[in-house]
Amino acid sequence: MATIRDTLKNVQNKLYQGIGFSSDEAKLEARFILEHVLKITQKEIIQKSDLQIDTDNQTEIEYITEKRIAGIPLPYLLGEWSFYGRTFKVNPHVLIPRADTEILIEKALSKINAHDLYEILDLGCGTGIIGITIALERPLSNVTLIDQSEHAIQNTKENQTLHQVTNVMIQKSDWFSALDQTRFDVILSNPPYLEDNDPHLSQGLEDEPLDALVSGPTGIEAIQYIIENAKNHIKPSGWLFIEHGYNQAIILKDLFEKNGYQHIENANDIHGIHRVTFAQYSIV
Repeated sequence: MATIRDTLKNVQNKLYQGIGFSSDEAKLEARFILEHVLKITQKEIIQKSDLQIDTDNQTEIEYITEKRIAGIPLPYLLGEWSFYGRTFKVNPHVLIPRADTEILIEKALSKINAHDLYEILDLGCGTGIIGITIALERPLSNVTLIDQSEHAIQNTKENQTLHQVTNVMIQKSDWFSALDQTRFDVILSNPPYLEDNDPHLSQGLEDEPLDALVSGPTGIEAIQYIIENAKNHIKPSGWLFIEHGYNQAIILKDLFEKNGYQHIENANDIHGIHRVTFAQYSIV
């Protein structure tokens, strides 16, 4: 039986050669695989590096490594991924959580007073990472999470259970359709924002659900719908936050202005790209 040290190095080499990762990327994913299968921490990988891995765990590590080399995203293979310092369950029918989205959380939290009760909506919740994170960070507020996908609703419920969140309501809805006249202080969304033939679809997004990625011929269809219809579900002086593509910030600013929103701001993700635009709605 191989040791943790030898197995880590073996997986790292396979990922390096099979996918073309940098050595750092290969080492990071190899560590994630071992942490997941062996149920140990990064610190324990170092401390217990001479520990031998049993046959069953070795087989599972090899299986995940082979599937990863075949192109399946690691979060789908592990069934979980990290976001905003927490681990969330992920199924293959929802988008993979990405660090780029954390700026959406940070900017929304800056507008949500921790000592007050806010009504908050996560629109198109997917895994539920946005709404559940907000609910955990602002436990006095109520968060509604909606999605039209049964797979997304199921994934969100699993994450609700995982994190034992009590201040959320999960509901199936095609955008705002099931919300009647309910209004919110804050609405957040990471909607589909790629156009039909966006080149990014063939650059690492092949395994993720198209309906969560592609909005239509221009890529702006879902965003436009949200901005126009959120006015019927946002309280006076409420905030709307939207994650978007690298080249869509100017378009969003224009849509916000045309629809009567004020105090329009945008924020960069960890790569310095305009990733989130948000604005306040005032009823005249």
